[in-house]
Amino acid sequence: MRYDPTWLDSDPLPQLIDGCESRQGVARPVVDPSTGESPASYAEATSAEVEAAVAAARRSHDQGEWRRMPGALKAELLDAVAAAIRADARRLATLEALDTGKAVGGALTNDVYEAANAFSYAAAVARTLHGDVRRSSFPPELLPGGGPGLLTMRLREPAGVVAELLPWNGPLMTGSQRIAMALAAGCSIVAKAPEEAVVTLVELGRLLTRAGLPPGVLNILLGPGETVGERLVTDPRVDLVSLTGGTETGRRVMELAARNLTPTHLELGGKSPVIVFADADLDQAVGWAMMAAFVNMGEVCVAGSRLLVEESVYDDVVKGVAAAAAGLPIGDALAPDTFIGPLVSEGHADRVRGFVSRAVAGGDAAVLGSPSLPDGAGPAFVPPTVLGGVRAGSEIEQREVFGPVLAAMPFSTEQEALALANGTAYGLNATVFTRDLERAFRTADALDCGEVNVNCHFAPDMNGGRGEPRRSSGHARTGIDAYTRLKAVTIQIRG
Repeated sequence: MRYDPTWLDSDPLPQLIDGCESRQGVARPVVDPSTGESPASYAEATSAEVEAAVAAARRSHDQGEWRRMPGALKAELLDAVAAAIRADARRLATLEALDTGKAVGGALTNDVYEAANAFSYAAAVARTLHGDVRRSSFPPELLPGGGPGLLTMRLREPAGVVAELLPWNGPLMTGSQRIAMALAAGCSIVAKAPEEAVVTLVELGRLLTRAGLPPGVLNILLGPGETVGERLVTDPRVDLVSLTGGTETGRRVMELAARNLTPTHLELGGKSPVIVFADADLDQAVGWAMMAAFVNMGEVCVAGSRLLVEESVYDDVVKGVAAAAAGLPIGDALAPDTFIGPLVSEGHADRVRGFVSRAVAGGDAAVLGSPSLPDGAGPAFVPPTVLGGVRAGSEIEQREVFGPVLAAMPFSTEQEALALANGTAYGLNATVFTRDLERAFRTADALDCGEVNVNCHFAPDMNGGRGEPRRSSGHARTGIDAYTRLKAVTIQIRG
């Protein structure tokens, strides 16, 4: 048995609205991308359910039970949810793998771990949330009442009602990071689960409800972006729209939110470069480049999908990455030794294969490594593929593939490497491998992106150590800044 069927104990899976589960809409299948089978279904949100969810969030925020709750009490609940996630780790990891195709081992060691850590981190933030106080520097002779007797307090207030639009590539982890921090800030939330992956977000809502979150503070809706998502984004009762998703979706969300001048946080796509200089530890660089490109089947916004290597070591590095990728275990997402599972759907796998076939047919790249799929692999599987000789400016070099495809290119100088690295529309993150400390700082300064890693790829602190995306990768504050607003209160102290 691949999993315990009682772990999916509700059919169809429901909305969470005002503390209660609701199943008014049409049932849609949950698809296991490893097998193509449907182990469960979910109820698509109706217009009435969307209205009820927004009304519940607005009421809960305006009444203020959660918003005004002392930080220490918020923290107790958030810590309890972290503990509940850890206690249920095996089931949650299995459900995440079943729903998204990500390898269950990675889901357990990364996604579930990070989900629990997000709530622990948010609990610490809730306990210590503060603003600041500053004395006026304005000369009192120019402004009556100025000078050091004039104090300005800057207070953090919750952003309000948040429409949180979540991605399908890591719904439990990303959903936990976003929801936990919004709760630490005191917000009320309407979260829309991605159509392709709803199961673990339903489970997360249940964990928070059981922990005692007041009704209406968190509402979770299931359904398509074209209906559910767009209604949330255009509702004037929503104070902030937060999207983690693709760049085109981000443009649409920004356009719709502008109708009400609703602020947006958009963490969007990437085409992140991994730059390897000849003086780097090449074994280290090969290992990280392989991981950066192919972890979670490349379905990662910060995936290192472009490999830029100094000419003198290009062949050795690219062959090393291709050899490492060829040894990755491919198979059922629920098998414990799998590294490369299926992509989230057959349709998305077709899209990824289309990028590769067009690049090769058009002479824009050559396949340097692409291992055979195991017998019985379904249509959602795509092997880890290394492309070499990639032409600058081509589709495969410029556009986000969001799959296990690495585009490799040589460079001859540091200036050429930086020109290639900055030569796409994206500005999410970049990685540099070098032993030269001055070069590391120089390139980090010159790279036009929100995060730069040196001699590693993924940021070690996914809660408090994130940069802000740029250009077509979006615009988003991070951590508690994303879900709070500053209010200034100025007080004259009479001498």
